[in-house]
This record gives sequence, structure tokens and C-alpha cells, in this order.
Amino acid sequence: MLNKLAARNAKRSMKEYGIYLVTLAAIAALMLAFDSMIFSGELKRLYAQGGAVMAAMLGLATFFIVFIITWLVHYMIRFMLEKRGREFGTYMLLGLKRKEISRLFLREHFLLGAAAFCMGILPGLFFQQVLTAVFYHICRQEYHLTVELSKYGILMTVALFGAIYCFAVMKNKRRFKKMEIHELLYLDRQNEKLYQKQGSRSAVCFFAAVLYMGIFMGFLLTGSFTVENLYPMIFGLIFSIYLFYIGICGAVNGYLQRKGRGIYQGANLFLLRQMASKIKTMRFTMGTLTVLFTAALVGGSAAMMLSDYQNKMLESELPFDVIMFSDEKQDAFKEQIGIMQESTQVEETLVYQVYENNSTAVRDYLYETLPYLEGKAAEEKTWDGSRPYFDWDTYLKLSDYNALLAMLGEKPAVLEDGEYLIQTKERISPFLQDFPKENEIEVGGRKLSCRGIATVPFAQSGENGADYILVVPDDAVREMEAFYSLLAADLKGKVPEDLQMRLADTQDYEDSQTGEMKTRITWGYGTNQVVTMASTVLVKENMAGEMRFILTATSYPLFYVGMIFLCVAMTILSVQQMSDSAKYKFRYGILSKLGLRESAIDRVILKQLLLYYLCPVLLAAVLSGILSIFAGQRFVFYTGIKTSVLFYYGASLMVFLGIWIIYFAATYVGFKKNLVSERRG
Repeated sequence: MLNKLAARNAKRSMKEYGIYLVTLAAIAALMLAFDSMIFSGELKRLYAQGGAVMAAMLGLATFFIVFIITWLVHYMIRFMLEKRGREFGTYMLLGLKRKEISRLFLREHFLLGAAAFCMGILPGLFFQQVLTAVFYHICRQEYHLTVELSKYGILMTVALFGAIYCFAVMKNKRRFKKMEIHELLYLDRQNEKLYQKQGSRSAVCFFAAVLYMGIFMGFLLTGSFTVENLYPMIFGLIFSIYLFYIGICGAVNGYLQRKGRGIYQGANLFLLRQMASKIKTMRFTMGTLTVLFTAALVGGSAAMMLSDYQNKMLESELPFDVIMFSDEKQDAFKEQIGIMQESTQVEETLVYQVYENNSTAVRDYLYETLPYLEGKAAEEKTWDGSRPYFDWDTYLKLSDYNALLAMLGEKPAVLEDGEYLIQTKERISPFLQDFPKENEIEVGGRKLSCRGIATVPFAQSGENGADYILVVPDDAVREMEAFYSLLAADLKGKVPEDLQMRLADTQDYEDSQTGEMKTRITWGYGTNQVVTMASTVLVKENMAGEMRFILTATSYPLFYVGMIFLCVAMTILSVQQMSDSAKYKFRYGILSKLGLRESAIDRVILKQLLLYYLCPVLLAAVLSGILSIFAGQRFVFYTGIKTSVLFYYGASLMVFLGIWIIYFAATYVGFKKNLVSERRG
């Protein structure tokens, strides 16, 4: 009998909490898709090192997601227990034991979870194929649609889903065993409590929360965060969000007690009382939803940044098919050229030297001018023995510069006698505009004037200089010393996947144990931030594919986490309102008896749902907006990408609003339908 009752109750819950069931199914589909990708042999074969990165990132994302889904399931089970308290109390009055009712409740929820998981299997397998196809497309690899059923992915998803449900059900089961009949019968009335004596305390909480948020943003905008204060400040921000809702609750209650002028306009009194009661009983939940919304929007913005960089900057960071560094002053690269000729078709090669003039004028100027290097000692080295710039300013003769420009399909540069050119990265160019006005360079006893600043993508992360190189007439280098040698090559046709590794094996610059550079000179890698492609060997096809894989392997989990957080938060909002329709039936019935027409009641319903839905969203939008726009500005600044800082947050917000509208519309339609059915019933 209990099995039949459990099946009937589970079926009823699926109908009543349809949004919850659909969300669980969507989460199961996402988990199955991403868990299958962790164990995908195809992705592991695509890039051995990148595959490990992706597995680690997805595993880390899954770790965080398990906690949030556990909270969702625990919250929903507790919520459903409160709503069905009278039913369970009646069972006990009829003679059923707590253990039997507890088993009944447990079976219902396991049936609900099993149904959601089964609903998510086919969409999950389809979604895995879509994600894999997109992944291959981004990495510019050919992919043939294959039905790959990952048993380890399915087992991992089943294990995680089962563990989540077991933990949540058992925790609520212990709570259920402690309840008496009286508690169960009046459990659903707890949401109607509204405490009045908290005005001054709430005001303090509200102002303390707003003040701390202001301090946090001040630290953010002034760059005052350090390794020591970062995490305490973030935890403080999360705590201030919860304080904010305690304060809002008191503020609304205080406004009602003072009988503010606006409360008697239209249905404001009704709406404010509803909202005050809801925030009071759900202030912890509202705070948690705000944190989830904020995390989802910031994560979405970060994913947009990485995707935008991949689309716009990756090619410009790797302009040459092959470019290779050697610390030998006159290296002919015979072995490396032989390897390329054996492996692929070589159209053109250029072996050339970069020179130094025993001067550091530009280097020192940038150390003083660049905001992210200001005050940094020129002698400071990183863990691998390198530093942003070489020991000396780097020079390139005009003929070699023009030969390299020809490889890139660019027009040749022209220098008159007594002139030089600064070739630099586009993001560095604004900081060098004043250098020719404030400084002069001297070569072989004669002074050269600056003809201009060029920003052609030119491989300047330790190859053609670090961030910059000075182009001088050919006769000027006669007075200089060769500093190091470079090989640039144009390739035609398919490039072997292991070409970069084979070329790198001909060198012995990096210590395999410590990673320290062992070059004869201090190798400079430039000041690229966020995404850095600094290497003594760069093969465009190999490096671009690897970087696309790593960038995508980072952005996918951000998208994954953001979607899960968003769906969880929206489900809580929707289920809360949908399940309260029976309570609201009586209240809206009073409004009808007071003379409100059906259309006016519909507007009140819309306003109520909007207030409830916007309450956590607006604060999250403000916080995530400031965080995302600041991060976007830093991202644009450090990478040199040409994108508005509002783009990343705007794109993330548009996706967020799309999902928000879907959940809101479903809740509004379902809410009205429940009210109508309740009236008819």
C-alpha cells in the first residue's frame, strides 16, 4: 500500500512542482554531458595536455555544482515537507508510525529524482554531441558525429545524483523524526509569521551592508586587493548580502508601521505586506539566490571574455607560421630548417639577428610608465628566471623588418637617414607616444629621431623583442652587437601536430624539474596578462590549436557553472510562488469582493511576481555589473582586445534575462492557472 501511495504522491508532486522536475532533468542532462566529456577518448586524443586541463576544470566545476544542487534538493524537500505537514500529521493521527511515513516520504523523492534523471538522459547525450562538435569547430578540427556512450560518465552522474539525493533526504528524514503531530499540522503556517520589533536593528544591518559594499567596490576600483585581504573581503561581501535582506525586511515593515503616504494607493498595502512577509521568512534564501545570480552573471561575463579573446586576438598573437629564438648570436638554424623541410612544405625562411646597443632607455621608460609595471625593479626576475624585458633595448635592421612584413603581407616601412621606428604591441602604443618627445636614442655616436610607432602584429613576446623593438637603418647596426638570433618561416599545407615539440626538442633552455630558463641572456617575455603565449618556439598551427583548446576548456566550465546556478535560483523563485497559490486564493478572493475587476487582479498578480522576482535580481545585477565591468576593463587593458568593456557584461546579462523571462512567464501562467483552478475547486 505504501508503495502505491508513494507512487501516487510522486506523480502528484511531478505535476505540482513541474518547474522543479524540469530543472532537475536539465541539470541531469548538463551533468551527464559534461561528465561524459571528462572521460571522452576523442577529446583526450585531440590534445593530450589540453585534455588533462579540461578534465581538471570540469572536475572542479562539478565539485562546486554538487554543493549547490545538494542545497536545491535539500531546500525543495524541506519546502515540500512544510507544505505537506498537515497530510503527514493526519497520517500519524490515523495510526501510521513515523518510520513508515518517513519511508513513504523517502520513496517519493527518490522516485522524483529517478524520473528527473531518466528525463535528462537523452537530452544529455544529445547535448554532449553538440558540445563536442562545437569544441572541435572552435579548435578547427574535423569531427564526425558518433554516438559515444560513456559508461564512466553515466556512472559518475548516477553516483553524484544519488549521493546528492541520499544526503538531502537523510538530513530531512532526521528532522522529520523529531517532529510531533502538532508541529506537522501547523508547519505550513510558519511562513505567515511577521515580526514587528526589529526596526532599529534592521536599519543598522541595512546601512552596515550598504557601507561594506561601498568599501568593497572602493577596494576594487583603487586596486587595493592583496593576496592577504582578497578572500576575507569576498566573504565579507557575501555576508553583507545577507545583512542587506535583514535590513530591507525591517525597512518595509517600518514603512508599513509609519503608514507611509504610498501604501494606500492602489493595491500597494496588499503587495507590501505580502513582500514583507515573504522576505522575512525567506531572507536567507533571498541572500543565497542573490549570491547565485551574481556568480552566474560574473561567470558568464568571464566566459564571454575568453571567447572574445579567442575570436579576435589569437591570430594576431601568432602572426608567423613559425618563429624560433636562439641565444646564439649567429645561429644558422640548420637542424631546425631540416626538420621543417622533412615534415612539411616550407615556402620561405628568414634567419636574422636582433641587436643591442648597451642602452635601456625604452625599457626603463616602460618600467616607469606602464601601470602594471610601475615601481617594479628592472632586475626583478620571476620564478622561471625570466622577466618582462631583456637586459638591453632590442634593435632590428630595416631590411629584416621589411622581409618580415612581406611574410605577413604588409607594406614595407621607409626610414630616412637619421630616423628610427618603434614597433610595438597595439596596447603598449599609447604609453610610448611621449617617449620620442622626452627621450632621444643614440646609435654609433649619432642621434636618431623617431619616425613613428607601428603596431603590426609582430610576435613580440620574447621573439622580436619583448613588447617593443626599435627598427633602425641597416648601416646603424654596424655599430651594434648581435644580441640573439631568430628564425621565421612561412609554411604551406598541413602542419604536423608534433612540429613544435620536435623543434623545441632541439633546444635545451628550460629545466625539466624547475621550469627555469637557462639561456645565456635573460630572456624577456613581455607584459601579456591573462593569456600569455611566451615560448622560444612558436608554431602557429600547433600553438593556436593548443590555446583554443585551453581557452575553451576554461570557458566551458564557467558556462556550465553559470547555467546551473541560474537554473537553481530560478527554480527556487518559481516553486515558492507556484506552491503558495492556495494561500493566495483566499487573499485574492478578498480583493475581488472589495470590487477589483479580473483585469486589475491580474495586474496585482503581475506586480507581486515582479517584486518577488526582481528583489534578488536587482542587487545581483548591480554587484555583478560593477564586478564584471571592472574585470572587463582590466581584461581589455591587459590583452589589448578592441571591445567595449560593457560588451561582456551586456552579453551575459542578455542570456540571463532570456532565461529569467522564460521562468517568470512559466510562473505567471502557472500561478494564474492555479488560482483559477482553486476558485473552481
